[in-house]
Amino acid sequence: MLLGLMLIALGVLKGGWFLTAVWLGCDFLALGIAHFRGFHRVFGKRSDGTLPAWSRLAFLPLLLYTSAVWHILRLFSREPAHSRVTEELVVGRRLLPGELEGDFINYVDLTAEFQETPAIRRSAGYVSFPVLDGSAPEPDALSEMVNRLRPGKTYVHCAQGHGRTGMFALAVMLESKTVRTVSEGLEKLRSVRPGISLSAEQRRCIEKFSERCG
Repeated sequence: MLLGLMLIALGVLKGGWFLTAVWLGCDFLALGIAHFRGFHRVFGKRSDGTLPAWSRLAFLPLLLYTSAVWHILRLFSREPAHSRVTEELVVGRRLLPGELEGDFINYVDLTAEFQETPAIRRSAGYVSFPVLDGSAPEPDALSEMVNRLRPGKTYVHCAQGHGRTGMFALAVMLESKTVRTVSEGLEKLRSVRPGISLSAEQRRCIEKFSERCG
């Protein structure tokens, strides 16, 4: 929110081409408020994995910035696109067309800020569960989504396959009794994808989820 206010002030004070900073500043401000209020659908992402036209227009500067950062990280990262945790659970980053190997009964998309590629979102197992980067849903919502998954091979991804992905994959493993504790699950996930790390909010969410799993 602070960054958004600074960009808005810069654009207003400088004028001219700097006015474009107001647009990006408003986007950052809206995103900050959404994080504060836990409004994960601020981008309006639909259940079919698409972003509506109003969102792509309103958040154009932010979406371009986010996409550029994602591609830069993808190009320079030595981390694989996806990592197999168990025979039925694979975790990873958002994939480009053609990067998905094999068939999945469930394909869980946790990004709120990206539109899924057509080839993937048309698959029968595609599930959109938007969560803001670094944030976490309510434990009840997480539990409901995990219980909606069909038995079988599951791919879980967010933008880079670290925070949101780690949290959801932990929930899947706890629910299926693949692991008994959050610590055990994190150790298992990091053994195949070391970059997985939970924010304080995500850690609280999965701890509460774990308590409900007994």
